[in-house]
Amino acid sequence: MLVVGQTEHQRDLDDVLGDLDAIIDDASASSSPIGIFPSMYRSVTADIRRASRGGFFADGERLEVLAVAFADRYIDAYGSWTSGGTPTRSWDIAFRAATDGQRRMIVQHLLAGMNAHINLDLGIVAADSVDGDPMDLYDDFMRVNDILFTKLDHLQEALNEVAPRFAVVDKLAWRLDEGVMSRLIADARDDAWTLAIEITEDPTGRETHIRRRDEHTADIGSKLLGGTRYHRAMTRLLASSEPKDPCVVIDAFRSTSLDLDRLAEA
Repeated sequence: MLVVGQTEHQRDLDDVLGDLDAIIDDASASSSPIGIFPSMYRSVTADIRRASRGGFFADGERLEVLAVAFADRYIDAYGSWTSGGTPTRSWDIAFRAATDGQRRMIVQHLLAGMNAHINLDLGIVAADSVDGDPMDLYDDFMRVNDILFTKLDHLQEALNEVAPRFAVVDKLAWRLDEGVMSRLIADARDDAWTLAIEITEDPTGRETHIRRRDEHTADIGSKLLGGTRYHRAMTRLLASSEPKDPCVVIDAFRSTSLDLDRLAEA
């Protein structure tokens, strides 16, 4: 079981990556789909670390502090879940889906985790990271989108390599699936910014705003993982074209990395 302890220095993204590695190793040891989301998240976080320390953001130091606080929301939720506690409803739904033994698509596990983490967690930590005018943070907040959108292509390529039959579906869909994912991420991050503004403008109503957002996010998660009988049948059919062993996907996602120099020039 992962135990995240206090360190003598201020936590940074090196500490976060170590914690994510521990979570992924735990999941890999039991071949659990619960490792799919953190393997993707670990790869993105490594890119964010390089970007925050390499001049990609206007204020890389502040962005790293935000990224650490953001990651800690997930790490704490995972720790609560594995120790028998109760995380937010949004994370509870995602964790249950990854451990209930039902076959689901890889993208469902990714979306369930991204839904909880972006729609709920991101707005909270963005509000907590604001010191003065929230708009001072906005440009770097949105700059992260450039990394995420480019990352989607790399993750898709990694998935296609380990799931050849799914690669055929991706080819037939042209770039529709990546476009839909990009739109979902952009909308979720816009909603997260809205939550951050709501919290900063109404600090006395903080817990109410968070509770309402958690309920809304949990509802979205339930729909992503459930849906109609036809939807469930289709997702099971598509999932059958993907690797049965989650470790194959976990290893593929974990190793992806962006060329940040080319991204900065774009």
